[in-house]
Amino acid sequence: MTELFTPPIPERRISDRETYNFSDYIWFFKTLARNPLETYSTRSYEQPIVAGRSLGIDFATIHDPECVHQYLVKNAANYRFDRLRQIIFEPILREGLLVAEDELWRKTRKSITGVFTPRYVATLGGIMANVADKRVKDLMARNGSEIAMADEMVEAALDILIACMFAPETEIDRARFTHNLDLIFTNHSRPHILDFMNAPDWIPRPGHKRRAQIMADLHAQLLDILNAQRARFAGNETALADKNDLLSLLLRAGVKEGEPLTDDQIIDNLLTFLAAGHETSARTLGWAFYLIASSEYQDLIADELDSLDLSDLPEHKWQTALPVLTAALKETMRLYPAAGNISRMAVEADIIGDLEIKPGTAVSTAPWVLHRHQKIWENPDTFDPRRFMGTAADKIHRYAYLPFGAGPRVCVGASFAMQEMIIILAKYLKAFRFTHTGTEAPMPLMQITIQPTTPLMMGIEKR
Repeated sequence: MTELFTPPIPERRISDRETYNFSDYIWFFKTLARNPLETYSTRSYEQPIVAGRSLGIDFATIHDPECVHQYLVKNAANYRFDRLRQIIFEPILREGLLVAEDELWRKTRKSITGVFTPRYVATLGGIMANVADKRVKDLMARNGSEIAMADEMVEAALDILIACMFAPETEIDRARFTHNLDLIFTNHSRPHILDFMNAPDWIPRPGHKRRAQIMADLHAQLLDILNAQRARFAGNETALADKNDLLSLLLRAGVKEGEPLTDDQIIDNLLTFLAAGHETSARTLGWAFYLIASSEYQDLIADELDSLDLSDLPEHKWQTALPVLTAALKETMRLYPAAGNISRMAVEADIIGDLEIKPGTAVSTAPWVLHRHQKIWENPDTFDPRRFMGTAADKIHRYAYLPFGAGPRVCVGASFAMQEMIIILAKYLKAFRFTHTGTEAPMPLMQITIQPTTPLMMGIEKR
């Protein structure tokens, strides 16, 4: 094994404070606007809990696995979504699973869990592989050229989601839909400074009117698709029952129990899957190609792929059959977790570790920090897939690694995402060798997801 690859990261502050003065707040908001990842100090990467008080609110950032288990799993009922998180997501996802709480969340989760069973996800493997094959075939015409890998993965992930979510005859304006999603994730994915200051909602926030217009257009597109699906199967419930796309499953969800999802709930969850599922997988895949292309693991994965005839193996078994590729993907999700921060608010008093938590305390865990914590990982900023191979993987604490969250709110589409990403990586790396050709190294930037600051330019050569 040669020297391991260490990708660039934002500069970390030497220290931070438990109390803040005016100049600290000015710095914080300027840094937050530039890149929230820069607001974490070296102390966050070295201590299990960093607590204090800011803008009149008690906070605790938790990066000890046992303490993470305490508030996200064992006592999850005491920790609701915090206000700032909901300010971002509620206008976008409305009653979707990612923002629903209490009885609505329980009802929706129960209905949707059946949609993402391992048995059902396995049936989607062929669809995913066919989409990946088509995109690889299209790229063959560009052999020897340079592509923007971040954009390629956004399109590939969306193609797979559309193929799995809707019947083949569904009409959707992909360019319009993708453009709207991109606007939401790049321009409308952070709280306004007035939100941090608890300013009243009636004070206008720049951009909110435009966000509402974009969301209205997205909902109108999905409503048209929903109505068209209903019209196709009007009076023919048997035919609808035989359909295997996600929209048909949502239309059937809860019907036998007498609790079907409303049209708005179906649309909100379609948008949740399209927005959250598409964005997280696409960003993870972009980072994976960058890391693999920048390390010797590209050759190791190529050897692994050449040693197998994947055409004789069902796609849902590829993850087990490709341990090196799978480890590289898991290590990518460690270094670049799709969700950079998990935040909650304490409802009642609690004790986390040795810290007394008061009602109203903002409690959070940043997987970005947790996955790079000095006390948990050896050489935490280095790309080293060996962490997830063989017996080494067994030593990783369950709550030291949260690519899909934890507890009742763990990502319901985790198995879908893993299968999709393994298939795309296998198909592309079997066909091509990639070389990072960007003039500057990509810096991670936290929006809703952790995105690269460059388009991840890659040279492609047919293998």
